[in-house]
Amino acid sequence: MPDSCIFKASTMPKIELDKAYNAQTVEDGIYKKWEDSGFFNPDNLPGDRPEAFVIAMPPPNVTGILHLGHAFENALMDTQIRYQRLKGKRALIVPGTDHAAVATQARVESDLKKAGLINPRQELGRDGLLEKIREFAENHKSIMIGQIKKLGTSCDWSRLAYTFDEPRSKAVNEVFRRLFADGLIYRGYRVVNWSVKGQSTCSDDELEYETRKTIVYTFKYGESFPIPIATTRPETKLGDTAVAVNPADKRYKHFIGQKFTVDVGAAQPLVITIIGDKDVDINYGTGAVGVTPAHSQIDFEMYQKNKEIGLIPVIGQDGRMLAAAGHDYEGLTILEAREKFVAWLRANNLLISEAEIEHNVGLSDRFKDVVEALPMEQWFVDVNKEIPGRGQSLKDLMREAVTVGHGGDKGKIIAIAPDRFKKIYLQRIDNLHDWCISRQIWWGHRIPIWYCDECNEIFYSDQKYDACPKCQGHNLHQDEDTLDTWFSSGTWTFSTLGWPEKTADLEKYHPTAWMQMGYEIVFLWLMRMVLLSTYALDDIPFHNVYIHGILRAKDGRKFSKSLGNGLDPLEVIKKYGTDALRLSLIKGVSAGNDSRYYEEKIEGARNFVNKLWNISRFILSTVDNPKIIAEPPAAATEADSWILRRLEETAAAAAQALDQADFSGASELLGEFTWNDFADWYLEIAKIEPGKDELLLFVLQNLLKLWHPFIPFVTEEIWSKLGGPNLLMVESWPVFGNRKKGSAGGLKGAWRRVKKNDFNSVKETVAAIRNLRSENKIDAGKFATAIILAGDQAEFLQSQQEIIKKLGRLENLSIAAQGEKPAGSAVKIVGEIEVYLDLAGLIDIEAEKTRLRREEKEIEQYAKGLEIKLGNGDFISQAPAAIVDKEKAKLAAAQEKLDKLKIQLDGLGRQ
Repeated sequence: MPDSCIFKASTMPKIELDKAYNAQTVEDGIYKKWEDSGFFNPDNLPGDRPEAFVIAMPPPNVTGILHLGHAFENALMDTQIRYQRLKGKRALIVPGTDHAAVATQARVESDLKKAGLINPRQELGRDGLLEKIREFAENHKSIMIGQIKKLGTSCDWSRLAYTFDEPRSKAVNEVFRRLFADGLIYRGYRVVNWSVKGQSTCSDDELEYETRKTIVYTFKYGESFPIPIATTRPETKLGDTAVAVNPADKRYKHFIGQKFTVDVGAAQPLVITIIGDKDVDINYGTGAVGVTPAHSQIDFEMYQKNKEIGLIPVIGQDGRMLAAAGHDYEGLTILEAREKFVAWLRANNLLISEAEIEHNVGLSDRFKDVVEALPMEQWFVDVNKEIPGRGQSLKDLMREAVTVGHGGDKGKIIAIAPDRFKKIYLQRIDNLHDWCISRQIWWGHRIPIWYCDECNEIFYSDQKYDACPKCQGHNLHQDEDTLDTWFSSGTWTFSTLGWPEKTADLEKYHPTAWMQMGYEIVFLWLMRMVLLSTYALDDIPFHNVYIHGILRAKDGRKFSKSLGNGLDPLEVIKKYGTDALRLSLIKGVSAGNDSRYYEEKIEGARNFVNKLWNISRFILSTVDNPKIIAEPPAAATEADSWILRRLEETAAAAAQALDQADFSGASELLGEFTWNDFADWYLEIAKIEPGKDELLLFVLQNLLKLWHPFIPFVTEEIWSKLGGPNLLMVESWPVFGNRKKGSAGGLKGAWRRVKKNDFNSVKETVAAIRNLRSENKIDAGKFATAIILAGDQAEFLQSQQEIIKKLGRLENLSIAAQGEKPAGSAVKIVGEIEVYLDLAGLIDIEAEKTRLRREEKEIEQYAKGLEIKLGNGDFISQAPAAIVDKEKAKLAAAQEKLDKLKIQLDGLGRQ
């Protein structure tokens, strides 16, 4: 074990912690201590750890600094890994960053334009622009690594990866080679999504949809054309080659197979063929669809079934109309062409109607322009073709991995949480198209395909060839395009562990255990990882996927620079500390749902961190010999038994929550125990009952272990004061009682000798006294007299009389099983326990009785009105059930209040 992680155990004097916890002065030093220990590397962890638990960090894009969303992901991920490390597993986070091809190039080009360049690609050339992008990426990589460390994420930095480094590039090329050799990667002429602004393709999964108002135009191609059609893109109708109708549509089915020649002003008259397609909705619009195979993926699929109809591109890659659109349209923008064509329809009395509607428009997620559907030669992954020798397609592999398990092996099944995303995933698989993997940018993995200009041979190579392998010619050139960035990201879980080499890491740590991601990239990343891992490794990439929502601002909007609500997590850390940030991001979060961040939330988290510090400060400054307590102390009092039992229950419940990735639920359980049970109750009792030093230390040290995954810095700092032999990060999760052999902790319960609810009756009794004091506005400095009639609980409460007196601020206390109910007292009944607080000399009893009688009368009148209403048969029969139930609930609440008032008045002496 490295020296830096060892503290000498010794008998220690009382410890005085600083009055306030100052995160700024300790966090960097603690992180360095963790790094120096070597324990971020699972190969260095102490003890026998047969089971591995690995997370491949979702690599942040090198396009800028980390934002709060990244902080949220790191909080989730590191809470999970620290918990698993405490559970005795070889816990590993493989860190890394993503070259983010399109996003990074777009960012650098934008910066260069702001600096004065007009067209960076033309002015710098490929090598010059790549050098600028590389410099930008390397700079931001180092910044991001520093930020991840500030967040406390316990990554193994010796395994740091980058999607564009040499080992990852080797893996990307090898996957490509295998897919290409199996005939699963092909170059084809298909309609793809094209970003005019970015001058590159983008996949269906890279589109963002925005609701916009537009006009739907209903028209006929000519006076004699028999079928009207409707469209929101009239300019594309200059390239129509067919009209599709449902073969079951009696209005149009007799036209199927007929051809009509129409002149709409295009370069040549259009030959429109009427084709049948069962997917055409008879009841939508005119029940007929104009088919533009060159500018619609759906229409292109119709063309593939009916090749005779032809394909006419009328929009170019620059977003302007091509010559095929006609002389009057060539060179116009899309909007200009639309306006001109609609005017022509109107002038020729072919425009039947115009109506404004709202519809979804697909935008490039990186360039934010409306994408155009254009036919182009591109590289695709065929998801439907059978893989040679495996009898399944890639789509089949992707489906079975989350249903029956890869290869039918239940041990190789991916569990997706929440379950609704499994359904979404499978629906997507059912409708999956071939994956367009080529991008017309320069930053990224260049497609490893070469062309011979002499014999037209196309071949794979991950290095430059001197001669064509077929004709030995020397006129060779590599494909200009780069791979979709999600292709390299899809190899992340196994490329980071050394694949395609057969490394020890790959053998020990793959498949990984857990992966978390936002629901917005389920299609972009989750599906790609499953596809490439099941294909290349014949195994799943991970066993569990946790899908989280988007972190939003207090008003529900996304964090965004353009909205002016963006927050730098480092600034938040500077103000509140890392632990407070982490805890605030996790609390209130549930899988799959969006969460909100606001300042009051982090202030609350900071207050809790300070509370834990103050609890520790009190204990360490009051016990005589602060030290690690190796064995659980014997319970000397009922309060001791209760707090130890609550510690056991809390540890078990928190573990159960964390095992289910319910991070917020676990933090709520721990918070309730820490603040309520331990601080508000037991520490106060410890001031009454002496001799609790060892027990206080025992609870504290286990509390630090329980909280460590969530708030690692403050817990490690406090732990260091206890003189333990190890860093807290490699201690064991507390496990109490009889556990399976090999469980972490292995502590024995020495406190299981009381009935479960006995001490809770003490708490409830004290709470009742405090409530009575508060309700009657009794000054905190005044001591009162109480009588408690407790039935079967009397004997036990008598044994706890000193605690009840001190915590209830009582001068006199009488506890009996039963007896005469004293007059002139305020009363509360808790189960079978009746608590009477003598108000004589403390308040004006007659005035209080008058107030209670007035309130009783008002509620009686209110309840009577409700009874009359609910006794009305017409109301019961005609009102909605929900309204009737609401009125019944009001009556029940009123009657409950009357019962309480009766008890209060009887206690004071009603007459």
